[in-house]
Amino acid sequence: MMKVVALAGNPNVGKTTIFNSLTGMRQHVGNWPGVTVEKKEGILEYNGQKFLVVDLPGIYSLTAHSIDELVARDFLLKGSADVVVNVVDATALMRNLFLTMEILEMGLGNVIIALNKIDLAEKRGIEINVRKMEELLGVPVVPLNAKEGLGLEELKDKIYRMANGEIKTNPTVPTYDPEVEREIRHITEVLEHTKLAGEYNLRWLAVKLLQRDDGVIKLVLRHLGKEKLDEIMGHIAEVEERYKRAMDLIIASQKYEFIDGLMHRFVRYSHEQGETFSDQLDRFLTHPVYGLLALFGVFYLLFKFVFALGLPMQGLLDEAFSAFGEWLAPHIANETLRGLLVDGIIAGVGSVLSFFPLVFLLFLAMSILEDVGYMARAAVVMERIMRKFGLPGKSFIPLVLAFGCNVPAVMATRTLDEERDRLITMLVNPLIPCSARLSVISFLAGAFFVENQALVAVSIYATAIMLALLMAWLFSRFVVRGEESPFIIELPEYLIPSWKTVTLHSWERSKEFVKKAGTIILLGSVVIWYLSNYPVPIGSGQSYSEKIGMFFEPYMKLMGLDWKAAVSLLFGIIAKENVISTYGIIYGSVDEIVNSMSALQAFVLALVTTLYVPCIATIGAIRAESNWKWAAFTVVYMIGLASIVGILVWNIGTALGY
Repeated sequence: MMKVVALAGNPNVGKTTIFNSLTGMRQHVGNWPGVTVEKKEGILEYNGQKFLVVDLPGIYSLTAHSIDELVARDFLLKGSADVVVNVVDATALMRNLFLTMEILEMGLGNVIIALNKIDLAEKRGIEINVRKMEELLGVPVVPLNAKEGLGLEELKDKIYRMANGEIKTNPTVPTYDPEVEREIRHITEVLEHTKLAGEYNLRWLAVKLLQRDDGVIKLVLRHLGKEKLDEIMGHIAEVEERYKRAMDLIIASQKYEFIDGLMHRFVRYSHEQGETFSDQLDRFLTHPVYGLLALFGVFYLLFKFVFALGLPMQGLLDEAFSAFGEWLAPHIANETLRGLLVDGIIAGVGSVLSFFPLVFLLFLAMSILEDVGYMARAAVVMERIMRKFGLPGKSFIPLVLAFGCNVPAVMATRTLDEERDRLITMLVNPLIPCSARLSVISFLAGAFFVENQALVAVSIYATAIMLALLMAWLFSRFVVRGEESPFIIELPEYLIPSWKTVTLHSWERSKEFVKKAGTIILLGSVVIWYLSNYPVPIGSGQSYSEKIGMFFEPYMKLMGLDWKAAVSLLFGIIAKENVISTYGIIYGSVDEIVNSMSALQAFVLALVTTLYVPCIATIGAIRAESNWKWAAFTVVYMIGLASIVGILVWNIGTALGY
């Protein structure tokens, strides 16, 4: 059985870079059992031995407020890891060592500290005596520049040796004021007479009980009973009364004092810590006005980049699939089989797969922005706006994830602390255009707005985002009530992106697009082809798809659209890419589509596709994260919203002569 290595650390410390460097392409992304938090696993091979590397969610502490913290804590508590690699940012030691102390306080002796960004620390005049740090903390410390790969071989060697029992540790745990230590001893003595003594580190349980950790309170209640627990909580209240502060604040403050005392013995600053380049740039990029203008500018350039590089590649792929269909057709004698393969599968799946370059480039551009450190700044800028619309700043992260796919974005709402915040974010999340809807937007923008395709795409995205904020405001006032949670986010140092990392991230995200084309889109294309050719081919008014479309056409005409749009949108509920594949099957070529629609109709179709019912997978995710009531509510309100917007844009555009 493989030894397990867990990577633990704060967000933005370079944990993902280390994970990618250790595991290469041998990775698997799924969800933790029972929860919808992303779980990344990979294989490390060293000295002929394989290790399972588990990348735990980025957290600041082991007090379980969010599902991320709970996942990380449970994994470490259960002793699931043979080695725990605690990734620490050398430029922010005080904050990062807080989590280190919490890990060591658990009683874990299998910890290695990966001291990352050591190069940046040196540039800032932060001199760290690594050997002294190792001696004071009682665990191995490996200095790293993960981005350049420096120190990774030493880290692998330490992992190998610790996993095989060759490294012994003597972890240092924080000590507190005498009165707090007295309470810790008292609680520990009480817990020694329970079954918890054989399962957990009792000092850690005592500290978490003092901090009124909900999970630990429930755990202790099961083993001690209410009367004994109430007695302990009474003692804690007395201590808080003497300190005039909550116990969690007392412990956090004293823990930082302990860390500060240690750092004075292994850290030296060679010059004054003045304003950094990041600080200077942040004054502009997080400014309420300039920052917002920069945000729009960055995303305009992002789409310009995606379209400038992606559309030529998309055109080549589209021509390649068309040429393949034309070459294959004469070689298939059976008319039905020829129609299925050429007009159904190749035309349908091919029209979707041709957009893979655009999807990949979108993920690449967003990965670059993440690696550079810009996305955290965008969150700060948007927080001021989102707060006005009833959304917490932390909702920005699930909403940004939605640009890739709404399903994991809905699942990411689990990281929000308040139920009210989770629900509102979940309800508006499907309004954010995902990569599947990007393929529809880019197809229509590229075909009908050749000169202004980036501007048209940005306007559709901007409309969707503004409507998401408007709906959040309405929901927060009339549908879901409650208190907003505070906004806390770390602004990482600006860095030159690692091309290996961003390429790997982009591929991991965009390969789902290819998988979908090979499964859902393939099945959808076959169904669409069948409905369009039986009982008679499309064009006679008697095919199944025409009958379905004609039923909805009176409603579609309110938006200037016809029965073909109705059929496309219906199949788009299965997967948004089906909107394109349906048009590809019905019309056969891009030229025919362009000749049959006006630019205004194309713009309305792009808007409606972006705003109407989310795909089945997203509806299922909303149901899983809440219930059927909210899933049904999402479907109904989005149909209504898309209809209102479509009718308004069509009629205003027509009145203006478009």
